[in-house]
Amino acid sequence: MNRHSIFFKLNLIFLFALGALIALFAMMVREIQSQEMQMLEKKAVKCEADIRKIIVQSGSSLQKRFEEHGYTPIPHPEEINVNLQPLFQPPPPSFPSALRERIEDGRLRIYRDKERIYFELIGPKSSRMVATEIETYRPKWIAIFFGGMTGIIILLYWTLRRSLIPLKTLAKQIKRFGEGETDITTLSKKRDEIAFVANQFDAAVKRINAMKEARTLFMRNIMHELKTPITKGKLSVALLKEEQEAKILQRAFSRMEHLIHEMAEMEMITSRALDLKPGRCDFRSLVKDATNLLFIEEDRIAIACHKCYLEVDYNMMVIVLKNLIDNAIKYGSGEKVHLCYRKGVLEVINRGEPMKESFEKMLEPFSKDENGNTKESFGLGLYIVRAILEAHGATLSHRYEKGYHIFSITGLKRVK
Repeated sequence: MNRHSIFFKLNLIFLFALGALIALFAMMVREIQSQEMQMLEKKAVKCEADIRKIIVQSGSSLQKRFEEHGYTPIPHPEEINVNLQPLFQPPPPSFPSALRERIEDGRLRIYRDKERIYFELIGPKSSRMVATEIETYRPKWIAIFFGGMTGIIILLYWTLRRSLIPLKTLAKQIKRFGEGETDITTLSKKRDEIAFVANQFDAAVKRINAMKEARTLFMRNIMHELKTPITKGKLSVALLKEEQEAKILQRAFSRMEHLIHEMAEMEMITSRALDLKPGRCDFRSLVKDATNLLFIEEDRIAIACHKCYLEVDYNMMVIVLKNLIDNAIKYGSGEKVHLCYRKGVLEVINRGEPMKESFEKMLEPFSKDENGNTKESFGLGLYIVRAILEAHGATLSHRYEKGYHIFSITGLKRVK
């Protein structure tokens, strides 16, 4: 069990409280036994003195004298003493020296049971045993008190643990929500603090889902509404007589169309980022479909991988390769783009000038490398690539070596 867990700490508190209660009960029992033994010592000293006086008295029979002083003669001591608990062996220091000597010499033996104390007087030929009542110091309230306290502690522990169990459910739901699942609920009908947190989280999930749906609807409506005027604008540009104006407008409409295309990709990814459907995908097929989307010749790409298969979402990985190849072509020197998969790392390599912006900056949306390149770019390509790779549990990194940009993808699973 996790030692930082609330349940672990609750178990420790329960065990500590129960252990402390048992220890206190044991100490009180020992104290009671100690007091009882002191009482028995005083009783034994007094009774032994009385017995000696009764024996030396004259008059009626010895048995009658014992009975008159509250002592009960035991007719057959050899039959009863085997079932009794012997006392004061060795005799305590509080006893008078004469009494200690008699016990040590074996002339006197003292026993007890739950109700009486027994004195066995051992002679050379026979022995005599007498008994008298004792008052035991065994208060019943102690057992009742400690039994009740134990029951209360167990009841509190069970109640608290039962109250905290919804925390595990809440933690699982929060984890699911963090992993991208939106169809969750943590609504609780209870009235404690955990239920309050669960209900607040449930309300937050509903608000976030509503905002995501509104954002998705807004993005789709905007893209839909923009496509029609852009298409009409491009058709109208073709009818313009002024070539310079036509080029300017054509470029403007192309940039708008490119932006809508990238925003559509980003909206698709964010709306289904964790709804991946990984399968066994041929690396060469992925590259081929990516180049088809870019409308470039296949001889612009050099692939170094023999029968390589990856366990990825096919459509999403095509977008990843398309954006990385497009980025390499736009900002490269015109040479081939090299793709290879070796030792669990997929690399996209192209020759080019160093980037002025940091790699972390280039991963942000709407960021561009300020190298003076005039080719169309809205800075969404690498952002989309990172989002898809994170959904696959992979990471994207970059290094610049000897005039080459090397984008490396690690964490993709290769299958046979």
